[in-house]
Amino acid sequence: MKVTLLKSTLPWLALAVLLPVLALLITAGPVGAAGCCGYGDPDPPATAIVRVYVGPSGGGDVEVEERLPGSYPYVRIVEVGQRFHLEAMPADDYYFVGWSGDLTGSENPTEITIGADTNITAQFFPEEIVSEDNRLQIVIPVGTIAQDSEGDLLSGIELAVADTPPPPDSYIVGLPYELGPHGATFDRPVTMNFIYDLEEIPPDVAEADLALGYYDDEADQWLVLSSGVDIVRHTISTRVDHLSTFAIIAPLYVPTPAAFTTSALDISPLEADIGEAVTVSVLVTNTGELEGSYSLNLTINGTVVETSEITMASGSQTVTFSTAGDEVGSYSVEINGLEGSFTVREAPVLSTGLSSVVTWTIAGLAIAALVILVAVIIVRMRRSYDDYYYYY
Repeated sequence: MKVTLLKSTLPWLALAVLLPVLALLITAGPVGAAGCCGYGDPDPPATAIVRVYVGPSGGGDVEVEERLPGSYPYVRIVEVGQRFHLEAMPADDYYFVGWSGDLTGSENPTEITIGADTNITAQFFPEEIVSEDNRLQIVIPVGTIAQDSEGDLLSGIELAVADTPPPPDSYIVGLPYELGPHGATFDRPVTMNFIYDLEEIPPDVAEADLALGYYDDEADQWLVLSSGVDIVRHTISTRVDHLSTFAIIAPLYVPTPAAFTTSALDISPLEADIGEAVTVSVLVTNTGELEGSYSLNLTINGTVVETSEITMASGSQTVTFSTAGDEVGSYSVEINGLEGSFTVREAPVLSTGLSSVVTWTIAGLAIAALVILVAVIIVRMRRSYDDYYYYY
């Protein structure tokens, strides 16, 4: 009896289950035509992830849809095609440079239409950068754009003590600073101020002669910049448009080496007898600041006849040679490029007329002396005769 009852109720149970399903299939549209899963609901809208960063951290904030995020990066899921409002707000002592990532330019505030996952960074830059020892200060005009060698915006400057060879014939006052990244540039000059200690300046360098220089990696040498020295505040300043290694440079005093010149060739006499001494002199000048040695060669008629080696400090001195000609004629003289000449003549011979005059002069003197002697004898004899007759 139980089996009969089950057989009689089974068709009705199956019909009760199938009828709701059949009704649902009839009222529903084709799957996927009006929605998902045959329920008629529309597809959910496409979305994208927006991430907002700031650089450097603490350089400022970005208002997103007029609200400040609690932290960065700020992440938000938005519908594709949605307009997104952004406004960069610099912190104290910073200024807004521009947008980077999937948004470029410096328009502020700005809006962007989201088409896919988007990363946006607001770049800020400090108005002043100071080294840890407070010796180096870089003042950056508001609005200056700093870019690395690839053209990307910078959000700061790397600063470290440099290990760079000092410039030749110069001395680095204080410490050299390496500013990076290397190859970075500014679109306008920035001001660099260095503070120095008087005790660090070499004793032979004037404070006003200090200058700022930078190390040129390509040229492998130091280049001096136009600088201004404030001897009251002991500060030196310059303007630069790039990053490199910078330092205060003091030019060291290096005395110039000895350098000799000759001048004022003098020959005396210009005419001489055979064998008569002729003096040849020249003025030697050391135009350098260090002592040095110099050789002078006296050349007569193309032959070096005497060499003189002198050692002297800065200044001038006269060097003298002596020579003579053993034949009648003209003699060329040359000392280290200075040229002159003298002449040797025949020795003069006394003429006979001159000898006669001398002879007659001597004879006349002798006759005059004889006459005077005779006169004296006569006078004395006469006095003797008169004295004789006077007594007798």
